[in-house]
Amino acid sequence: MSETKKKDSNELLNILMIIIGGLFILMGILNILAWAGIGVGFDLSNPAIQAALTILGPSGLLSIVLGFWCLVSGIGMFREEEYAMGMGLVVLSAMAVQTLSIMLSWIGIEWWTNWINYIILIAFIIGVAGFFWLIFTYKRYN
Repeated sequence: MSETKKKDSNELLNILMIIIGGLFILMGILNILAWAGIGVGFDLSNPAIQAALTILGPSGLLSIVLGFWCLVSGIGMFREEEYAMGMGLVVLSAMAVQTLSIMLSWIGIEWWTNWINYIILIAFIIGVAGFFWLIFTYKRYN
């Protein structure tokens, strides 16, 4: 009698990837609207809003593409598909590098005084921790 192995996905990482994917898409759309000069109901010249728009990257189209693949990866990881792990590694590493580049600009300033910087820090932690989680648990996707 053969036993079927129950797959054990990490729902927290999957949900975080879906949320982050949605944020990537939202930020990408806001970047494109700001570039086109279309009002979105709030002041885009506000420094906090400008910082929020730079969290996930300077390019709106790139943010939308990364957001889409982050959503696809997060959904696919619920079924522990191999393709989802590969996409997750790429998206999480891109997020970690993007937020790290922003964090490096904080050297010499009081970064903790702006609330948006905490979101950047959390995105960096999720990117790095999620990347290593996928590396250490890669066998579940085989």
